[in-house]
Amino acid sequence: MPITPLDTFDHAISRADHFLTLYDILHNSRQRGIRADWRRKFNNFMNWPVTEEIERIDGKDRQSILILRAGLGVTREKFGHDYCSELLRSAIASSVSALDRYLHDALVQRCITLLRRREEDIPKKLKELRLPVLTTKKALEKLRTNPGSRPGAILKKEIQDMLHREHTFQNPHGIETCASMLGISSLWTSVAREMPGRRSGQAVKDELIGITRRRNQIVHESDLILQTSASRIKTRAIARREAIEAIEFVRAFVSAFEVVA
Repeated sequence: MPITPLDTFDHAISRADHFLTLYDILHNSRQRGIRADWRRKFNNFMNWPVTEEIERIDGKDRQSILILRAGLGVTREKFGHDYCSELLRSAIASSVSALDRYLHDALVQRCITLLRRREEDIPKKLKELRLPVLTTKKALEKLRTNPGSRPGAILKKEIQDMLHREHTFQNPHGIETCASMLGISSLWTSVAREMPGRRSGQAVKDELIGITRRRNQIVHESDLILQTSASRIKTRAIARREAIEAIEFVRAFVSAFEVVA
């Protein structure tokens, strides 16, 4: 079976899940250092020097324990939220990247079928695509040398390269462009109808705007608060729930888009 756009999306969005899992493992929920007697017993169990200093990191709900030996040169402060929150930022950025890749793949997969329609039935936005003349030349030469050939593969590859080069499908405007090329009308209302909960099309659009804004702040601004004059650098706050909600939204949006596309 050929790989589908949904297969690629599932693979890409799982990377966002991985960042969340790492955050849960590495974010220290322990409020105090380890007791001296616990340290001695653990060192003895590991056949380490009994007096060796170690640090204990307890993950989410104490479902994981990480032990740091002194020789590593890393202290427990490195496992606080401020440090580990970079994983949450990566999760948000990865979720938006997964959405972008899915929409590109969905459009490339379906464009050849759409182009086989009568000219008046091809979506107007898709007809506006401009391909290099050499690509057309290669397709015609392939047909000339082998009338039974399928030059669509050449066109499909060029369309794929052009879409990735000239379009991003992350923010509402870009996604509306993608939908127009696919001939989807009333995108936001149609998608909202397929998503869980009672959401309006505008609510879906607004939530996407918020997620892509956070992604841009993380990717383009290092998630640092913009300041014209300041005595110290300030980073935007981020919570675990924020990353979870972004991933959940993107998953729900893609599932709905699969239905309406």
